[in-house]
Amino acid sequence: MKKVNISRIFISILVVFILFKDLYATENKILIKVNNEIITTIDIYNQIKYLKILNPEIKNLDNEKLFEISKNSLIREKVKIINLLKIVDEIYIDEQKLNNIISSIYKQMNLNSIKQYKQYLKNNDLDYGYVKNKITIERLWNEMIFQKFKSKIKINRENIKKEILNNPDEKLLLSEILIPKMKEREIKTKYKQIENDIKNEGFSNAALIHSISDTATKGGNIGWIDKSSLNLKLKKELSKLKVGEYTRPLLTPSGYLIIKIENKKLNKTSEEDLDIKIERLIRIKTNQQLNQLSNIYLSKLKKDVIINEI
Repeated sequence: MKKVNISRIFISILVVFILFKDLYATENKILIKVNNEIITTIDIYNQIKYLKILNPEIKNLDNEKLFEISKNSLIREKVKIINLLKIVDEIYIDEQKLNNIISSIYKQMNLNSIKQYKQYLKNNDLDYGYVKNKITIERLWNEMIFQKFKSKIKINRENIKKEILNNPDEKLLLSEILIPKMKEREIKTKYKQIENDIKNEGFSNAALIHSISDTATKGGNIGWIDKSSLNLKLKKELSKLKVGEYTRPLLTPSGYLIIKIENKKLNKTSEEDLDIKIERLIRIKTNQQLNQLSNIYLSKLKKDVIINEI
């Protein structure tokens, strides 16, 4: 007689209820406790909707994967909140600063006003206050990471100038999947799983499923990066690839990194703009180092919290 996987059936049923709560009026139950922070069925439901506006490709995933992705991203968020509340009294930033961040977000979406952004969220059944809170958490976390690790940022202006002058003026549109450090045998198995998901679900959804980086919520999207801003090891690996291809797992201080080239283009900045290019690369390199430190620190903090699935 074929065995029935009860836990798998339970998760499937739970996911259906979460995704269709408006039809089934389910009770809002606590699913997970991260120390004293709770994650409920409604939290999972709202997180799935939020992830869909960050990365529309997520809608192609099955319900169980949506549930796991949402759960894991909420756990990371709760770990951030727990540690932020050790240094601030509340999750809050100045309204003007928050509006400036939101303005940059909706402009990237080709929207013209905060009114249009609010309507966009409403059309996607998301509360504006809910999204503001998400943005606030990330801003506070990034500010905390900067204050904590700014002394460890190593930037050499002269080296950056040489890199710009000695390298092709090229920009790369990159995506990433970051996975934790593990034994060699384990990384081979994990990489096979990732390759399978890339093949079946696409790189963006594979990042949502597997990546521990904050870029996971955006399908691993890093954005356009000046080739000259990359370290020598990564430049060497990427120089072997065509658009649409990705690297093997590369060991970094924050884990194993898989990078995909989404697109390439020539950087049209003129020679007279050298100082501007240097300042831009300093910002990029600073953010790269801070993101790496953030991932390492968050992984460390996660080990210090108690996560109970109820």
